[in-house]
Amino acid sequence: MIIVKGEVRFGAGEIERLKDAFAANIAATRAEDGCDAYAYAVDVADPDLLHVAEQWRDQAALDVHMGAPHMAALMAALGGAKIEAMRIDAYEAHFLKTVLGG
Repeated sequence: MIIVKGEVRFGAGEIERLKDAFAANIAATRAEDGCDAYAYAVDVADPDLLHVAEQWRDQAALDVHMGAPHMAALMAALGGAKIEAMRIDAYEAHFLKTVLGG
C-alpha cells in the first residue's frame, strides 16, 4: 500500500478559485483502478492551506494516476495558481491497527 500525504499553501483565494478543478480531479481519480482513497481538505484554521491524502494499492497504480489525463488537466489549472509552498510525500505502508472507532 502507498500512502500519499501533503500540504499545499496557496495565495489568498486560490483554493476557492480552483475548487471546480479540484472536484473534477477527485472524481476522476476515485474511479481509477488501484485508488483506495483520495481527498483534498482545506485546513479549518487556515483557508489557504490544502491537505492532500491518498491511498493506493501499489506503486504501479500511483504511476498510472500520475500520467492520467485528468492529472494533466489539474497541473494545467495549477500552472496559473499562486502556490507559495508545496510538499507531497509518498510512503510505503501496511495496516498496523485501528486507533479509534471501528
